Amino acid sequence: MSVLVPVPQSKMNIGNFKHTITMLMGMWLIIGLFIDGFAHNHGAVETFFTPWHAILYSGYLACAVWIFYLTYQNKSRANHATWAQAIPTGYKLGVAGVIVFFLGGLGDMYWHTVFGIEKNIDALLSPTHLILLTGALMILTSPYRAISHAEDEVSPTFRQLLPALTSVALTFAVMAFFLMYAWSFRQNLWMAREEDAIARAIVDFLITTMLLVLPVMLVIRRWKLPFGTVTYFFVFQAVLMAILDGFSQYGSIVILLISGIAADLMFRSIKQLEASDWQYKVVFFLIPVLIWGLYFADLSIFHTLDWAPELWGGTMFICGLCSLGLSILAAPIVHRKS
Repeated sequence: MSVLVPVPQSKMNIGNFKHTITMLMGMWLIIGLFIDGFAHNHGAVETFFTPWHAILYSGYLACAVWIFYLTYQNKSRANHATWAQAIPTGYKLGVAGVIVFFLGGLGDMYWHTVFGIEKNIDALLSPTHLILLTGALMILTSPYRAISHAEDEVSPTFRQLLPALTSVALTFAVMAFFLMYAWSFRQNLWMAREEDAIARAIVDFLITTMLLVLPVMLVIRRWKLPFGTVTYFFVFQAVLMAILDGFSQYGSIVILLISGIAADLMFRSIKQLEASDWQYKVVFFLIPVLIWGLYFADLSIFHTLDWAPELWGGTMFICGLCSLGLSILAAPIVHRKS
């Protein structure tokens, strides 16, 4: 049986500082991605060489240089270590991601030069853009893997866990970016009256729900949630997704801010319980009900909502039910002695 050795506070803080720098570089890259998305959505991209591409690729370069520097530091301290052995714990996929992103960037430049500039969903599903997505995900998940491996504290503070939380938040923000056509807050769903449009809207609600609750479920399997975690995740995604439309959908930020605070308060009230306890599952059911309840209330007050109560009420319930089902599957297994 292996014995976990506690990580000294000073070493943990030094490690978190390094991961924080990684995440700052990652945010640089991802902000460039979302600005580029805004440009694509509004027809502002006519060539590969644009200011927003400069932000995106300079952010990538910063990530690559920083990961190389961390690896170089480790190699210089261990004279007989190979470069592969010197890669920091949790960063091996990140190094591979640097290479994948580099190849995707070269391919993206060639693709745009030969085939022109895509718009809307075509741009999201461009082969080179999907390669860039793959590389970005490999880079951005590195701090979470590193901290998850090193951090033995069951109930870390928000500050201690912030680099890992940002790693998760950025990862799901990239997923949300490539599913922007299914992000419910961007759609004029109150205009959905035909059967097919309503069905599409309900699917969008489900996808958006999963993008919001899954990061929380992932973290709660490993640690007890510090207060503010859900609010951080929700507002993080809301702000980045709002960039895509020039913050015209700012209402989503307010809705997710209120929902996040409410969820954090509910989780804090049951924090001393095991994450597999039924009360956690109830909270995960209530979170989507609250989000979409506020959303439909906003539509009914400021717009025209022609949906029957069975539709909007059923949508809230099925989103809550799917979240509940995922929380049951994602709950940590409690091993009891026989």
